[in-house]
Amino acid sequence: MRTSQPDILKPSPAPSPETTRPDKPALLTRLLDPANRLTWIATVAMVVVLAFWFAFTPAGLLGKADAVGYAVCHRITVRSFAFPNGRQLPMCARCSGTFLGVLVGLLGPGLLFKRRRSGMFPPAWIMAIMLTLSAWWAVDGTNSFLRLLPYDLPQLYPPSNPLRLITGMMHGITMGSLLLPVANATLWADVRAERTIENFWQLLALLGIGGALILMVLSGWAIFLYPLALLSSLGAIAVLAVVNMVMITSLIGRENRARTLGDAVPLLFLGVAMTIAMISLIDALRFAVFGTWDGFVFPGA
Repeated sequence: MRTSQPDILKPSPAPSPETTRPDKPALLTRLLDPANRLTWIATVAMVVVLAFWFAFTPAGLLGKADAVGYAVCHRITVRSFAFPNGRQLPMCARCSGTFLGVLVGLLGPGLLFKRRRSGMFPPAWIMAIMLTLSAWWAVDGTNSFLRLLPYDLPQLYPPSNPLRLITGMMHGITMGSLLLPVANATLWADVRAERTIENFWQLLALLGIGGALILMVLSGWAIFLYPLALLSSLGAIAVLAVVNMVMITSLIGRENRARTLGDAVPLLFLGVAMTIAMISLIDALRFAVFGTWDGFVFPGA
């Protein structure tokens, strides 16, 4: 008796034309698609600017961090923290706190509260608390600045680096938290009508992270200081890049068009390119005048 052939040995039927998948465009064709023109322009601009900046700034990661600080901070030695080996941090105590706080304010709501595309400011009473903390930063900065002047002017209290760090951190969290909804409302097509910070406990969580970073800096331990030194410089780049991205997005008429991270990348690259160009220009002008990467020198500092 003849047995039938098992199904597994039978040839598969040929696919019908209706079920045949169309050929996918070649990778090069997709990359050169006119829709990707802005991505190419932004990528080339960022690479060129970064290559120029890397070539003419001090060597090493800390050298690059110093160059960022050189553009945004006075870098006065006695107003800065130092590594255990005596090397000065890239920025003064106040700027170190400010730009670390910016990262907390920009990234915290998305990472902690899942509010990555929220487009509304915190409630008015929370904003009042945050702006009060920023006012403390302004008062402390003014009080500290009086010591730089060649006059015997009265001060509210003796300034100190720990206090500069604390007030800077609080102000930085305010800056980042208030900039985030502006960036989201400008960039995303599906921006959400929700607040980046909804209640006191969320604000307290961000301030708690800032407090932990303050303690890490004050510890003086190299294991904390090295990454925080790099992060403070990254915070300076981040806040300027976000501001520049918002301006560029508005100028070229691409508001509320990004739906994915890929859509946002060219705008972010343009913001970074413009930021590094600004930092490079300030670095070049300052170095041309002073001829050194060291901070300013004030007899009264």
